[in-house]
Amino acid sequence: LGDGEELNNRRQMLVRAMKGLSERERLILGERRLKDAPSTLQNLSERYGISRERVRQIEVRAFEKVQRSVKNAVIAQQAAY
Repeated sequence: LGDGEELNNRRQMLVRAMKGLSERERLILGERRLKDAPSTLQNLSERYGISRERVRQIEVRAFEKVQRSVKNAVIAQQAAY
């Protein structure tokens, strides 16, 4: 039961963190990190009409934003106890 609650809690934190991203950041991060078969930088660069390097930069920035958001949520949750 505790594991299920923990998983649900983590999922909710991820969903909230993803809402803080722009649509393009959300799509790129999802395509690169959240799929079983991630899209390549080349595929995404062609889809969005930007360079592979720019796709990589967007992915990194989006991932850092999600990490910060989740970390802040954990800190806030711990402070509430």
